[in-house]
Amino acid sequence: MSIGYTQERAITHSPISIMGDHMHKSGEFMISLRRMNMNMKGNLNSTKSLTDADIINLPNPYKMGSMPAKLSVVPQKMDMQMTMLGFMFAPSDKVTIMSMAMFVGKDMSLNTYKGMMNREYLGSFNTSSPNDLSSLSISSLVRLTESEKYNSHIQLGFSNSIGSNKLTGIVLTPMNMRKNMILPYGMQLSDKSNKAIISYTLRNKINQDIVTGLQLKNISTIKKQDWSFGDKITLSGWVQKELDINTSISFGIYFATEKKINGRDTSIIAPVQTSNPENYGGDTIDIGLGVNKLFNIFSGEYKDRLAIEVLFPVSQKLNGPQMKKTWSLNIGYQKTFKF
Repeated sequence: MSIGYTQERAITHSPISIMGDHMHKSGEFMISLRRMNMNMKGNLNSTKSLTDADIINLPNPYKMGSMPAKLSVVPQKMDMQMTMLGFMFAPSDKVTIMSMAMFVGKDMSLNTYKGMMNREYLGSFNTSSPNDLSSLSISSLVRLTESEKYNSHIQLGFSNSIGSNKLTGIVLTPMNMRKNMILPYGMQLSDKSNKAIISYTLRNKINQDIVTGLQLKNISTIKKQDWSFGDKITLSGWVQKELDINTSISFGIYFATEKKINGRDTSIIAPVQTSNPENYGGDTIDIGLGVNKLFNIFSGEYKDRLAIEVLFPVSQKLNGPQMKKTWSLNIGYQKTFKF
């Protein structure tokens, strides 16, 4: 974890958006609390911006009975909140055990248009998912190298999505009626799947004040019910600069590629783009600006770490019509102790 540092310093931890970035010495524990807020607004198809008029002229793949032949409900804005409670313990210098509980909440606003004829605007409505437990995970971090200049380790983990995937909400239909329906995939708390997590992390000490890092991570579904979110690969790179022993700043580049939803819930049939499993996943690139700061808040051998990072998308190539991300904010607290 120290990359040759003999003192506790803010730069020994990566930006707060990087999970499983460091290991601990034998007998050390760490508790952490992270909060991520993400905002989405407007719509894209691949890289092309879409207006409401564009979307309501797209075909409805689940037309049946009185359902309209074209999409009629258009997402406008979405806010997602993720809260992560983490715990780490090192039984040896070579292995660190990491567990995490993730809580998720979502809020979305949408516009509804008449299903036929002049397609006039009927009104807007909101749907939400309660901020509740979404998944539990456990991983082993295994040391590969440790030297004055380089640290590297692998992560081998397992995640169980246990949140609800049958949440309902009141929607405004193209018939101008309020109806309780099962919400689309993106508004559910989980996909009820089991996933394998594998990652490789490398940190490189350029000099006493600058550290770079690289993490490659793969999250893949190994068991699902009717459907699961697509497998995801992320590649993260960052550079950190120490301002003083208690403060460091960071710049990161985060690439992610995610497949479409695998499978389908036949009860999700609303005439909205988010009801189609094909309209999920894609390739994104974000940049992040972060700060790590050490404080003496609670007593103990180790200082308290507070961190913040703001991320902005610089490239989004999405699978079909989807909402586009505008920004996200990650805030975290970490405390290490030893019995």
